[in-house]
Amino acid sequence: MGNDRNAALNVEALIAGSHLRFDGVWQRPQQILSRLAERVPVLFVEEPFPAGEDRNAIFERGAISVLRPFRREPGEARLDAPTIEHARSWLGTRRAALWLYTPMMLELAGAFPGAPLIFDCMDDLASFDFAPAGMRERERELLERAGLIFAGGRSLYERCRRAGERVKLYPSGVEFERFAAARSVEPHPLFAALEGPIFGYSGVIDERLDLAIVQELAARECQLVFVGPIVKIDAAILPRAPNVHFTGQVPYETLPRFLAGFDVALLPFARNAATANISPTKTPEYLAAGLPVVSTPIADVVADWGDIVHVAETPQDFAAACFAALTPDPARREQGFERARCMAWDGIAAAMWDDLQQLAAANP
Repeated sequence: MGNDRNAALNVEALIAGSHLRFDGVWQRPQQILSRLAERVPVLFVEEPFPAGEDRNAIFERGAISVLRPFRREPGEARLDAPTIEHARSWLGTRRAALWLYTPMMLELAGAFPGAPLIFDCMDDLASFDFAPAGMRERERELLERAGLIFAGGRSLYERCRRAGERVKLYPSGVEFERFAAARSVEPHPLFAALEGPIFGYSGVIDERLDLAIVQELAARECQLVFVGPIVKIDAAILPRAPNVHFTGQVPYETLPRFLAGFDVALLPFARNAATANISPTKTPEYLAAGLPVVSTPIADVVADWGDIVHVAETPQDFAAACFAALTPDPARREQGFERARCMAWDGIAAAMWDDLQQLAAANP
């Protein structure tokens, strides 16, 4: 089936450029590209790793080939000539489409002229702390050049919609069956020793979290569990108390057992430039797990889930909402559960593939 499609569509492989590490937290790029790899070979190109020598490594992660450059001086350049040559060698004579998650991989478009160019915009990366110089200008160029722009949330769609019909809204989805299992599996052993209501967060811990909210909750009679890696911030600034627990990064397949131990799931995001356009993937994961959710008034959360998620702005109101959410509300939970059921990654990836088919057919 795949070979017939690809011959007709002039696409025989995907080369993806990402700011995220493939072995990092399992997020939108891994979810989508692992499904597209069932249709065509996929090369996942990472940004350079600091190392004692210059070399490229390529290894397999399931159906995906990962190209990881190691460089003595990574610098601001995200894609150099040796990396491009390695990508060309991997591709061989196959006809490629390019799938970018970061404007800092725009050199791929010049390296493979004529290949369909897709920008899957999952975040406003230029607004994040430590964003590379020139990222905003590169983003503008990528928005002009891309044949398709997939927006990972409503706010991102509004930012990109000047590109016209090339922009399509595809909010992130959920592996529904995996996370729905949290309603019945045994919680992770971590929770056996914890007493009191457990408020939990799953995801990257970085500048987007509101530490005043975390501090307020830490002062209450509850347990706080943060499941995920600490990145881009000094761990010393995080609140430390006997009732605050940081697990570090855990294997993706174990997440349902952690969510099974939560009484309330948290979206304690600060209101800053880095969160103005986020559409948290963890929201449908929490709801598929059958959890009540408390969030700050993030625009996409309010627009998509405001009738299900408890929304509170100040640290005091957020803490009060967490304790209020402990009171069972079966109708609200079931509504969230059923809405998450309709957001499967399989359907999202299939729709994106269909869009790519149309782009390739229109520009053979």
